[in-house]
Amino acid sequence: MEENIILKMKDLSKSFGKNKVLKDINLEVKKGSVMGLMGENGAGKSTMMKCLFGIYSKDNGQIFFDGSEVNFSNPKIALENGVAMVHQELNQCLERNIIDNLFLGRYKTTFGVIDERRMKNEAAALFKRLGIRVDFNSPMKTMSVSQRQMVEIAKAVSYDAKIIVLDEPTSSLTEREIKKLFKEVI
Repeated sequence: MEENIILKMKDLSKSFGKNKVLKDINLEVKKGSVMGLMGENGAGKSTMMKCLFGIYSKDNGQIFFDGSEVNFSNPKIALENGVAMVHQELNQCLERNIIDNLFLGRYKTTFGVIDERRMKNEAAALFKRLGIRVDFNSPMKTMSVSQRQMVEIAKAVSYDAKIIVLDEPTSSLTEREIKKLFKEVI
């Protein structure tokens, strides 16, 4: 595989029963690039990315990531290998605060004890970099959908992933937030 290609999908296919959603899809993404996929609702864009992220199993084809063939069996493994994804549909713990949602499943610890100060400091630096102003102690349920979407984007960025998949990231963002997102991406 070419060394400047971070992601390659070859002859990728996926069906749900008799509904063939993806048929022999081929895609290459270069390192350091930004790519947008456009198409009608139901065209298979989200399905293709969910096959990469380990939510769906592909029926046929190959996925190469960072030079190796991969077949992530779940999102945790995808994240551990450098693939992060922000889903169109938000799935957050609405009763918990931003810090809890940001570090869910990967709490920072010191001597086996959750280190809330460390998490707040890391979150503050990340949100400052992204130009997002929020109250870390506020429960997610008190935030607008666009603010919650920005938290999810910040979470994906926090993984220092080699590739971040954004599934319709601007659908619930304000114009100002869209400009911030594009500034960070580009």
